[in-house]
Amino acid sequence: MKPVIVFGGYGTFGAHVARELARMGHAVTIAGRDRRKAEAAARALGPRHRGVAADVTIAESCRAALAGHAVAVSCAGPFSALGEALLRECVAARCHYADLADDRAHAARVRGWSGAFRDAGLTAAYGCSSLPGLSGALALLAREGTPMPPRGARVTLFIGNANPKGMAAVRSAAEVIGRPIAAPQGTLHGFADPETVALPPPFGRRTVLNFDGAEYDLFPPLLGVSSVAVKVGFELPAARLAFAALGALPSRHRPRATRLLIALGSPTRRLGRSGGAVLVELTWPDGTARRAALACEEKGQRMAALPCALAAAALASGNRVRPGAATAYELLGHRELLQAMAASGFPVTGA
Repeated sequence: MKPVIVFGGYGTFGAHVARELARMGHAVTIAGRDRRKAEAAARALGPRHRGVAADVTIAESCRAALAGHAVAVSCAGPFSALGEALLRECVAARCHYADLADDRAHAARVRGWSGAFRDAGLTAAYGCSSLPGLSGALALLAREGTPMPPRGARVTLFIGNANPKGMAAVRSAAEVIGRPIAAPQGTLHGFADPETVALPPPFGRRTVLNFDGAEYDLFPPLLGVSSVAVKVGFELPAARLAFAALGALPSRHRPRATRLLIALGSPTRRLGRSGGAVLVELTWPDGTARRAALACEEKGQRMAALPCALAAAALASGNRVRPGAATAYELLGHRELLQAMAASGFPVTGA
């Protein structure tokens, strides 16, 4: 099998994807702007792996790095700033693509390349993470066996406080603060509308806020729902209150306040758990409600990165090629994806 190249493979989530691929037996190339970090990360994986310098936003750099690879995995962020260079060069190099972005605009961008990937006999697997990869699989599981489509869907991503927080992820979250969110039922606003949800153990009842996600675009045709809510919650109540306060500030003050929030949050990073949860709740007009969730007390970032590694491994092995753009649950099958998660220590609850 040709090796898999992971752009951003020494970052917070990219390192998880690279380790999983290596564990599955795939040769991995770690790519990033810092050659020394890329080479060090590759050495940590073992002698079969290598590191290269590459910039995912520059076409020429992507082109040189892609040569000889079966799959390119994008773990570099923030995804809102990446552009289309890697997508374009993957088509030209006849290389499959996968990413773990939860950025709604980026997901739409990848879907815009579906025809080019389909014509080339390639797959562009996007959103292969908690949102919308795992949330979509859980929604389809909860929808099974029901003759009528549900009316509404609520997705909750809950983040344990002890998870290492990469700057790209923090900046991506901060971009949502106060921003209008186009939902099927109308306009929402980022980090507004607090609701209380009952999460699986060990988290229990928590207050969550609006988040932007590809589910607003994907769930109406997938499930037949007319209302979608995507929520995010934090283990420390202070973090939720801080994000809610940022949302009340004028937009011109948010960048400086966000940097202050990050600095103040550093001393608390070891508090709490490193786990997390993805919960999907479906409701019907007659009052019926069904739910399905993945939750873990520890290793929440590994749970989030696994769908991307599974998608990339399937493409590299030639086992699951679906020409065009596809989510992880479309590429792998929602039950197969959840079974693979369970085999890795993350079973479904509440279905």
